[in-house]
Amino acid sequence: MDILKFYLFQAYNKVKYSIETQFNDLFALNTLPKMEILDKAKLDTYDKLIEWMKILYPQNTLDKELINWINTLFRGEIIDIISYGNLISTSQLRNGTLDSIKNYYNIQIKEKLSLKDWVGKAAYDNLISWIIDFRLFYGLMTNQNYKIEISKEIVISFTEIPKINLSDKSYLKIIKPSTKLEFSLISNFNSILVKCERYEILLDVNNVNPTEEFEQAIEKALESMNPLKELQCIFNEYGQLFPQRIILGRSLKIILPNSSLNNTFEKVNDVDEILKLLDNLNVSYLLTQKGKSVKKENLSQWIDDTKNNLEIIEFDNIIPLYKILKMEQQKKIEDILNKFNDHNRIIMTGITDLKDLDNDNVLHYKCIDLEISLEDKNYEVFGSIISENNVRLDNVYVNFGLYDFNGFYAIIKKSKVSNIDLKECYVSWMIVGKPSQLTVFSPNNRDLQVNYFKESIKLQSNQLNYFIKTSFTLSEEYSIFAHAYDSPANYEPDSIFELVKWSNNSLDFQITNSSQFNLDDGINIGLNICILFTNYKDLKFDNNKEKERLLIGHILTKENFVECFSKPVEDEENK
Repeated sequence: MDILKFYLFQAYNKVKYSIETQFNDLFALNTLPKMEILDKAKLDTYDKLIEWMKILYPQNTLDKELINWINTLFRGEIIDIISYGNLISTSQLRNGTLDSIKNYYNIQIKEKLSLKDWVGKAAYDNLISWIIDFRLFYGLMTNQNYKIEISKEIVISFTEIPKINLSDKSYLKIIKPSTKLEFSLISNFNSILVKCERYEILLDVNNVNPTEEFEQAIEKALESMNPLKELQCIFNEYGQLFPQRIILGRSLKIILPNSSLNNTFEKVNDVDEILKLLDNLNVSYLLTQKGKSVKKENLSQWIDDTKNNLEIIEFDNIIPLYKILKMEQQKKIEDILNKFNDHNRIIMTGITDLKDLDNDNVLHYKCIDLEISLEDKNYEVFGSIISENNVRLDNVYVNFGLYDFNGFYAIIKKSKVSNIDLKECYVSWMIVGKPSQLTVFSPNNRDLQVNYFKESIKLQSNQLNYFIKTSFTLSEEYSIFAHAYDSPANYEPDSIFELVKWSNNSLDFQITNSSQFNLDDGINIGLNICILFTNYKDLKFDNNKEKERLLIGHILTKENFVECFSKPVEDEENK
């Protein structure tokens, strides 16, 4: 009955007073009671109920004949029988008098009530005003002073009418510091709180839906290159928290030194006992939430006034706001939060054409500008040169350096015997770093794991192959990338590191063009090695959706696997 009254009353107000709140947007009304009008038409949706109300309470824009018909109906000139009850036999009428018939109808015909009068004063009648006044469709957020505020945007719609429980509690309690921060700030003080609870509103998370605008904003943030920053902006608008229990009433508070409190009690429920305790504590007044003072002698009157002057005095059973989202979006948010840790991830991938290079030059510095700025320069770049038909070019050297917030340089050099036209080639690249530092996180490659490390090797005479051990077990389909990072001053950047073989925890690299060095000097070269825990063909470009995949790595396969490596020939000094 309360739910029926609620729907009728809201539809009545919406039609008659054109209230602005659109309840068909804020309520998913699957709890509408079954109703029929005289022609058996069903009022099974809120929209149908609204249209029926428009007939009962027509606006000036409606047809005049319809208005006249409705006026005639309510003047009693047209009457429909809508029910029969308390039937008597015709023999009783035949034996009675006209007066007895009149008496019968006087008893049966009740006084006609308006809809508003029939609805009465049930708790649910106030729900509409509470929704507007207390902004029940909004989330909660903390301000700069760490106080709870109501958010700026509507975030939920109801699938069930919120449950409302009547309450009539007045009590006094002590509030003690509950955290280390509170204890350090107010360790010498406790608070006296007087609360008058009138209503309890329950907003079960299972009975609410996120608004379409909120869901769309979240999805857009999840697909962005700055997911964490975008999510923070959204939750700053819609709130970070959602209360499933709200207490309406009024409250008073006063802060007193610890020494003035008797800690043998924590809660007093009787009004007379409250007044007596305030006397013992020499408390002459208390403060409202808005800072107005209420004298102790006016406390009883103030408690009586709370019935007509309500405010939110408590948020309870609070959950993170993202918990109202569908499970799929919840998991995506949790996944991003978990991956924004100190582990290296794929930050961004891309492909850049080399149309502006001059083939007559031997060495090229190609500036690669990023579409979105990074928050740090602490990252590494791996990549290769690929042809127009997606073939990696092994006879063209590429390395990366001069890292900045907005981009980096690709250092490119092709071998002297190569006749490749670089203008028809591309450089494919992958930035690896920590999302927590860079705040950028590739939406296309978030599920891919990477690990990179630096290794120094000493070039040896008559040796092309060099073995690198890993701290973790390697597996088939892993992809390997390697670039030099620390080279001698006389070292020209054109040595290419090719993966030859691999074992469970070792990699065998072959270095081309090492003959330029005097190996008797014990030349050291540093290597940046990146291992992608999957086939590099699973990578996707962030800056070019037309390209299907990145071709930049060496894949660990059965064909190049060995159980163990034979030790390389070492010079006398290393022995």
